[in-house]
Amino acid sequence: MGQKLKGYLLTVLILLSCLLGGCASNEEILSSSESQILIPEVFQDVYVYDQAELISDDQEAIINNLLVQLEEKSTVEFAVITIPSLNNLTIEQYAVKIARELGIGKAEENNGILLLVSKDDVEVRLEIGVGLQGILPDSLCGRTLDKYFVPSREKGNYDDACFNTVRSIINSIAESEEYEFSEIKELDPEVAAESEEEITAGKVIGIIILVIVLLILEWITGCWLGDGFGDGIVILLLHILSSGRSGGSGRSGGSFGGGRFNGGGSSR
Repeated sequence: MGQKLKGYLLTVLILLSCLLGGCASNEEILSSSESQILIPEVFQDVYVYDQAELISDDQEAIINNLLVQLEEKSTVEFAVITIPSLNNLTIEQYAVKIARELGIGKAEENNGILLLVSKDDVEVRLEIGVGLQGILPDSLCGRTLDKYFVPSREKGNYDDACFNTVRSIINSIAESEEYEFSEIKELDPEVAAESEEEITAGKVIGIIILVIVLLILEWITGCWLGDGFGDGIVILLLHILSSGRSGGSGRSGGSFGGGRFNGGGSSR
């Protein structure tokens, strides 16, 4: 009888060891997966981070332009991020993790939005900040993805999938009472390109004229105040301005403000 009892106890200990080992293994997998989350380095006025290379350069520029206008008109921060893989996480886990890490949205309003697209897993999620969940409830996010993202994704057309989803969400925000701004229209890429060239040419000419004027002014004031170039008022002013600008820096030059997320949104 004593031997049987010892046998039972040994069996129980072996089972417990296996279970505990399995739990530890699962925790290690989760920890490893989280460490492989791709957190992009954010930059000012950049809202599209196509890490999986799903969106064409032209369409990425158009979408980013829309999102810059959205932030200027409403303070809403809307990021579009593509990733190669979820690394064994659910898309909900990944979206909340990356949205919180980047702090998308203004801290006072918690008005951030994340459109997360996973290439290998063929999944997409709209993650909505706490302050926008009344305007963009889970049901609306789901309908938006069903109508605009999923059909284009099935055709392999991520340009249209992302653009039409972004535009629909922007229009939903524009129609709400909380944010009063005119609807952001679709941009014509050809017109935008022509305008950009004209502005660039004008800026170059203006910069050349300004440099010539500053050089002349520097030489004249340098002769008055010292031995010539380098002793004038232009160099002095530039030194003062550069000294005044040195000091604390923002978070990676980024444009996100620290919004909160609690898992609101929808996935497809």
